[in-house]
Amino acid sequence: MRRGITRALAVACVLLLTVPGASAGSAVKMYDVVSLAEEDLGLNGAALDPSGEWAIVFGADAYLELVSTSDPTTRIELLWNSDVDLNDGDFHPGGQTAFIVGREGQVLRYAREDHSITNAGGQLEFGQTKLTAVAWNTGGSWAYVGGEDGWLWRMRAAEDGGAEVHPILGRGASDISGIDCHPSLMLCVVSSIVDGIGVIDRDHTLYWIGGTGYPWSDVQCPTGEYDECVAVSSDRNIATIALDDEQPSTSGVEIIQLSDAGGYFTGLSHQQGDRSLIIVTPFSLIEHDLSQSLAFPWLEYHDAVDFDASISGERIVATWSTDRDSGWILTDRGTLVQFHPPLSNSVGGILGAWILIAIPLATLLVILSLTFGLSPGLRQWFTLRFGSDEEKRAARGAARRKKRR
Repeated sequence: MRRGITRALAVACVLLLTVPGASAGSAVKMYDVVSLAEEDLGLNGAALDPSGEWAIVFGADAYLELVSTSDPTTRIELLWNSDVDLNDGDFHPGGQTAFIVGREGQVLRYAREDHSITNAGGQLEFGQTKLTAVAWNTGGSWAYVGGEDGWLWRMRAAEDGGAEVHPILGRGASDISGIDCHPSLMLCVVSSIVDGIGVIDRDHTLYWIGGTGYPWSDVQCPTGEYDECVAVSSDRNIATIALDDEQPSTSGVEIIQLSDAGGYFTGLSHQQGDRSLIIVTPFSLIEHDLSQSLAFPWLEYHDAVDFDASISGERIVATWSTDRDSGWILTDRGTLVQFHPPLSNSVGGILGAWILIAIPLATLLVILSLTFGLSPGLRQWFTLRFGSDEEKRAARGAARRKKRR
């Protein structure tokens, strides 16, 4: 009986030792490819509607197109006769309209009802300023627009069909690189190339709270569960911005550098929940988990090269999620690449569950083996109860001989 337990323990240990470890490389792989056009479109980004069903992609020469996030072959062309480059966009929280901003003070308004594009701002409101960022506040009452040389405005549609625009006081002097508004707090966060990170409160007052001198490239507030936002700089720094709704001026910035990471951090895209994807040039992605304040490799450059060397030479301008670990990558050329975990990872869950069972079982076998070794009485009881006929006769004989002594 003891030899049987020892053999079972040995088998369990061998099985545990032969379980394959986690494979090195990317957490996700690239799969289907969809091209929006044969020529290079010069795209700059995408704006997702609040439902996550559609994205407006935009770029050079006022290129605009509405793309299904789940099936990018389903698209609706959005027409606007202009050669102005479009740089950023954001949907109203209600999902029925969106602003897209660009060069020469251009602001366009998209209406979901008829997929129309109309002029919502221009040189009269913004001069010749190159507009670089736009975001609607939580209630959807105002949109904040940022541009070169630190310019910031708040704007909304006016009754006469135009726009009501007001400058934000206290602006810096360097280009605004990103604006995002917290989903549940009436606070918005601004990132700039040199002036640092700022917070705009419900009264449209701007407070610069830290990060001065870092080349911030984007900012994002991924979830309403935490009073925090995230910013990244081109030189591989990540800032966690702790928002103070009561006293926005006391909001804090904590900065860490991913010194081991390669490339340049050029943007942020929301993946799911409190997780964001850091866009890196050359072609790669890093996952950032706000709740853990940790970053993890997501898509490695060498895996992108192995998938398609020509695509890996393009620049990622946006990503969007279709599931927790799945979604699409959009490049500047107009290429869309699907990503999700490797199919072999489906076995990982089974192996993980098996390990959770096998480790306690192996521990139990060790305890039983030691117990049987130290307790002849218990070993005899098990033999008489579960042993073969031959083992039972031998155990009874041993018991009789012990009594005669």
